[in-house]
Amino acid sequence: MLKRLTQDYIDSFNAKDLDAISQMLSDEFSLEDPVVKRLEGKDKCLKAILNIFNNCQNLNFKAKNIYTDDKTSFIEFILILDDKHLEGVDIIEWNENNQISALRAYLYEEVANG
Repeated sequence: MLKRLTQDYIDSFNAKDLDAISQMLSDEFSLEDPVVKRLEGKDKCLKAILNIFNNCQNLNFKAKNIYTDDKTSFIEFILILDDKHLEGVDIIEWNENNQISALRAYLYEEVANG
């Protein structure tokens, strides 16, 4: 089930569907990544996600692998934001209602375009 929910998150992010993402997040959601550092609260985090969507025309978030363990999923991903090609891992914590309570993004490589 977590693998499907994780794929739903990826699909919603790719579609820039903020409403679908909002429904997946708990009110206590927290986001950590190299850009925002750490944000707490669903509304603040949605604004940061919307900022990503608004600041790029070409967005492609592709899972190379999805792993799950108990209430945690791991996405090994490639993310293309216009001319930036990033690779990394998202760690997603799910609550008892199958909503995302925390997402920690780690980038480990920026791949040259071309």
